[in-house]
Amino acid sequence: MKSFPCQPYKLYNSIKNYEWGTKNGQAFIPKFLGTQPEPNVPYAELWIGAHPNASSEIEIAGERIPMHRVVEQFPDETLGSYVREKFNGTFPFLLKVLSAEHALSIQTHPNKTQAQRLHQQDPQNYPDDNHKPEIAIAIDSLDALVGFQPLASIRNNLKTLPELTEFIGNKLIDPFLSDQHRTDEAMLAQKIYETMMHRADEKERLSICIEGIRQRLDQKGQRSPEEEQFLEQYKLFGADVGLLSFFFFNLIHLKTGEAIFTDAGIPHAYIKGNICECMANSDNVVRAGLTNKFKDVPALLDILRYDFAECPVMKSQPDASETIYPTSAQEFEVRLYKKTSGCFEEQLSNQRPSVLLLTKGSLKLQWSSDGTSNASKYSAGESIFLPASLPKFRILAQTDVEYFSVVVP
Repeated sequence: MKSFPCQPYKLYNSIKNYEWGTKNGQAFIPKFLGTQPEPNVPYAELWIGAHPNASSEIEIAGERIPMHRVVEQFPDETLGSYVREKFNGTFPFLLKVLSAEHALSIQTHPNKTQAQRLHQQDPQNYPDDNHKPEIAIAIDSLDALVGFQPLASIRNNLKTLPELTEFIGNKLIDPFLSDQHRTDEAMLAQKIYETMMHRADEKERLSICIEGIRQRLDQKGQRSPEEEQFLEQYKLFGADVGLLSFFFFNLIHLKTGEAIFTDAGIPHAYIKGNICECMANSDNVVRAGLTNKFKDVPALLDILRYDFAECPVMKSQPDASETIYPTSAQEFEVRLYKKTSGCFEEQLSNQRPSVLLLTKGSLKLQWSSDGTSNASKYSAGESIFLPASLPKFRILAQTDVEYFSVVVP
């Protein structure tokens, strides 16, 4: 490539077929893209961006080229000087459509310093040295575990779990349940969780604990949502220590348009649902349960945040034409637009890149190049890269349309 044409670009994206993805008639991603799923193939994630593990492609002069290669060759045109300097010439965010049929791993993400250290110590299991703050926005719904429950909730759970007391030991459990140790309760709760995770390799004792809980819950008439999830995930994972996290983490249910933000150190596991997910341009994950992938309990415990609070949920107004999802991430800001047919909007790039992802309807993008007016049409399931060098553009809703817009704040 000798030059980079200043225009919008349709993105050709990669699909990840992780085992927890939806299949066959339930496969959300093929339906979203307007294609037919292959039989019994799990469709887990659609990657939209310039991560080298699964870079999107754009078409220039009839040739499809990986987006990260285009960014490397034309950083000023694609990123703009501000983003190029701030993020060392790399595209700052990664957008995904994620579709989970059953639980992902219990995991957390390191901050930048921790990510660099893990990469240096173990590049095989941590090939990425970037942090991964991320937002998950429900396209239809999402069930997930996110963050540690309030201490009172954990205490109430442990009172009903004699099997866990037997597994961890009265030396830690009894003081935590006692009214005389309220000033130490956060420290005790942390010690209890760390002890539980450290003993995950004691397979026989762990199996006795989990089997005991399963048998008792099977016979219980009325079960809590956490207990129901414990039994449901047991069918998939057996005596996995991650099952015990249902009694420590917040179990949440997101409705369409609702969102959660998970910063570094926040433990979480998506259980079921279809979401739009945006994160820093990273694939950095520390896992410790509900997975057959590499687990690293010491690393997870080293970076966990013990906030002991209900998980904050970002709401959206069903009839709002624009919803902004604010987070502390410097790499991205996600907005959800809902426009009726015929509506239009002028947008400025501010010399920063952005990506659009259409979830419903169709729109037309209009822009000028060398004094010539241009237009291109896009439909639901398609995504568009708007480079920093495109100063302004106009979005015209050809039907009632919904789309996500990701910008660099």
